[in-house]
Amino acid sequence: MKRMMKKSQKIGPIGPKSTRKKFIQLEKNTSNCRFCPDLADQPAILSSKNGNLNTKIVFVAEAPGRLGAGRTGIPFYGDKSGDNFGILLSHIGLKRADIFVTNAVLCNPLENENNRRPKISEIKNCSPFLKETLQLIRPQVVVTLGSVGLQALNLLLGTRYQLNKEVAKKLATPDFILFPLYHPSPRVTNWIRPLTQQKKDFKKIPQQGKAR
Repeated sequence: MKRMMKKSQKIGPIGPKSTRKKFIQLEKNTSNCRFCPDLADQPAILSSKNGNLNTKIVFVAEAPGRLGAGRTGIPFYGDKSGDNFGILLSHIGLKRADIFVTNAVLCNPLENENNRRPKISEIKNCSPFLKETLQLIRPQVVVTLGSVGLQALNLLLGTRYQLNKEVAKKLATPDFILFPLYHPSPRVTNWIRPLTQQKKDFKKIPQQGKAR
């Protein structure tokens, strides 16, 4: 069934004019990036479709999925992981227009036409783009979704946080609160962290709120 965004879910280039201008340049830079040989033919998923530049909360996941952002251009939209993410957002009273969603790796890593886990070299190559994104938005809270998202933040912060030890904990950093959570993919919700528990985790997200 073809999914359609409801009017209340529309997202766009919201934010101060100077921030939007810098973000557009960042979008061009990511689009032109060819650092990762295996991802050179994949589009970087970073655009106004990622969400609100004037938000308090940024979500950092793993990478665009083949049936999700890799197809729709919208992070966490178009596949089952996106459906679960929408359920979790709704559970805490947030809409896509209230937040910004990005990934540790901006292109869809594939192996035999299936999603694969990003390589550490790919996470490192995308790290400057993630750093600049966070510097532009200046969120109060950064929520990582899955171990790869947390790994990307560890690289930026020089930390060694582990998801199984720090899940749903408020971790203070110099610029924001880091809040590690599990990924809402079917594999995780079916075998590792059920959606019922993830709803409880999302309820603990600090500084909940809409755009500034």
